Amino acid sequence: MDKMEIVERFTKNIIKKLRKNEISPGQIASMLITAALSLCFVNESCKSSGQVSKSQVIYRKLDGKTMGDIHEWFQGCTLGFLQKLKMFSRNRLFILSFDTTKEAFYGDVSKAKDKMYLHKGSIAKGSGYYYEYLTVSITCNVTAKYILDGVMVPVGCYIEDYVYQVTEFVKEQLPLEVVLFDRGFGTWGVIYKLRKLKVPYLIFWKKQGDWYKEHFDELGDGEYKIIHRESKYNRNKTNHKVNSNFVLIKQLEYDGKK
Repeated sequence: MDKMEIVERFTKNIIKKLRKNEISPGQIASMLITAALSLCFVNESCKSSGQVSKSQVIYRKLDGKTMGDIHEWFQGCTLGFLQKLKMFSRNRLFILSFDTTKEAFYGDVSKAKDKMYLHKGSIAKGSGYYYEYLTVSITCNVTAKYILDGVMVPVGCYIEDYVYQVTEFVKEQLPLEVVLFDRGFGTWGVIYKLRKLKVPYLIFWKKQGDWYKEHFDELGDGEYKIIHRESKYNRNKTNHKVNSNFVLIKQLEYDGKK
């Protein structure tokens, strides 16, 4: 099953064709792929592809579908891919990588129906708000990268809850070697949730505080040191003990850079 087939199946679950002269799920899938590949908005892709006359047609088709409905259909399509991947992988372990993506919002915030997902901040000219998405992907070879699950992140949420939810879904289907995170996920809450799932993880941690400086002073260029740290995760007036190993690497040379 290639990416086009996955998108078409996903679209057919969401959009039902009722009349002969009605826009088909295949046409909408083609337009959505065009929008994704060209990094354009839906209305711009409608004009350029010629597949759909007006973007409002698609919006009307999506009207009434909840976020939960769409997420469930997306997971359903992904599930078939994961099952085939596991079957042909001969029990190999897989590496997952988490990422967040931001998309600027240009509309009138006062008229938005989904204010709980509108984060305040400018990431593009003319926009004071943005949407944020949490995704987990798997790389099958040097070129193919598949998004296995993704959720919209509401304002003021505990990001560790969404990390737990997405990781749990994939963990039930594939044996994991490690789950990778960038610096945006460096919190004790994320570590606490990952430890509960009992999955190996690697997080690039921000240089917060000064606890690491004395250890760096002892290291030479290219040397590393493993530090075991303990902390507390505060949630619902409860302190949860959490610990993890931190690997400090000083001036590691890679591709001629340090």
